[in-house]
Amino acid sequence: MEKKFFGFNWDFFGFMASLACALHCATVPLLLTIGTLGGLAWLEHPVVEGAFIALSLLLASWSLIGSYFNQHRNLSALVTVVLGFVLIIASRFAEGNAEVLLTVLGGLTIALAHYINWKLLRVRQACVIIKHQKAQRA
Repeated sequence: MEKKFFGFNWDFFGFMASLACALHCATVPLLLTIGTLGGLAWLEHPVVEGAFIALSLLLASWSLIGSYFNQHRNLSALVTVVLGFVLIIASRFAEGNAEVLLTVLGGLTIALAHYINWKLLRVRQACVIIKHQKAQRA
């Protein structure tokens, strides 16, 4: 397992995808209000939004569920990611600023879940190393 968060690991990719989703949802309405950037309306297309959500869901499923069952058995990352997706689902029923706020909070919450998972994996790895060192001394 990687010791650094920024690198090639599923939690980093999930974190970045969720952060990109949050930034997308926060900035697209602002960009579209600027007249010269009106050609960026495709960024608000439901397919683009669906792609961000699908990518986040895929990475969260792969990373968080796998880590839970195969490594740490701690529910905190899974509960956090579920909360993030609940916020995103709730945003689909909101309008105006509430939709943007819920979507951004959902994306940031999903990113937080990947960070929590990464920390849980690091703690587990440290425990394994300590047990191995104790076994060698005995």
